[in-house]
Amino acid sequence: MVGKITWTRRSLLGAGAALTVGLPAIRPARAAVELRLTHPADTSHPVHIEAEAMVKRIAERTNGQVKIAIFPNNALGSPVEAAQQTRLGAIDMMMLNPANIEALSKTIGVINIPYQFDSYEHAHKTLDVTGRDWIAEQLKAAGFTWIANLEWGFRAVTNSRRPINQPADVQGLKIRVPPELAIKAAFEALGASTQTIAFQEVYLALANNVVDGQDNPVGTTFAAKFYEAQKHIALTRHIYASIMFCANPRVWSGKLTEEQRKIISEEGTKAGAGARKGVRDNEESNLAAMEKAGVAVTRPDVAPFRDKMGPAYDQLRKALGDETWNSWTKLVAAARA
Repeated sequence: MVGKITWTRRSLLGAGAALTVGLPAIRPARAAVELRLTHPADTSHPVHIEAEAMVKRIAERTNGQVKIAIFPNNALGSPVEAAQQTRLGAIDMMMLNPANIEALSKTIGVINIPYQFDSYEHAHKTLDVTGRDWIAEQLKAAGFTWIANLEWGFRAVTNSRRPINQPADVQGLKIRVPPELAIKAAFEALGASTQTIAFQEVYLALANNVVDGQDNPVGTTFAAKFYEAQKHIALTRHIYASIMFCANPRVWSGKLTEEQRKIISEEGTKAGAGARKGVRDNEESNLAAMEKAGVAVTRPDVAPFRDKMGPAYDQLRKALGDETWNSWTKLVAAARA
């Protein structure tokens, strides 16, 4: 006769433990990471188009474990506000112009020094190769993790008064500028007066003749329809406008695995190459559309404009400091080799 077995709480726990011996541990599935990415580009701009393609590829390559929601057109606040929120972690990622964080980094403004880049290729080699590590360090010190470089393109100036073919044509114009020291200094060195106006208010300021003109990359001027209130656009190419894909460092290192970070970096670099190509491919078609709308396009020799930048360089060098200025200009020069 088999004796009766009495199960106590202790014996049940012991039996359960014995059953698990030799079995592999079952780990809970890692929850999908959901991130927010903001940028200032219009939805028709190559930056946004490439960002959309990028997040789809990231979702596919991570098997849906990394989902990134995009908020274009400054939907989460102005670029300066979004930069502050990204630094604090309220926003996970953003695509920022270095000028957006001048309040957080004394050094990063060197990227916007007027007429320092000879061409798109020169700018790309500086940002991607000779200056890459230096830029990443400046962004890290400001509270951001750099991921990849995208692009707005070289800036052009529009106005409603006269064509610009030489520096003297800028003198006396009232130009709207963003809150960026390099742009303000460049136009004042050319004899213009400057007025800072929020981007969302620029169209009305132009239409109501509050200012004579404004400066932006061609694609931005076209997408924002600023040309509708202007008669002239000059390809002065005074400043190369970069846009950098960055993340909050705690989000980058704390929410993402090493493999996920690798995938995002690779896809960010791919998006950067696509945006750069899109900006350059669209520039001539945007200019043609503006000409069709009645805007006169001029393509002045930039050398005389560069020769007028002495006062701007003095102002920027003082603001940035000699050490930063010298370190950066060596990296720019190295990219010419």
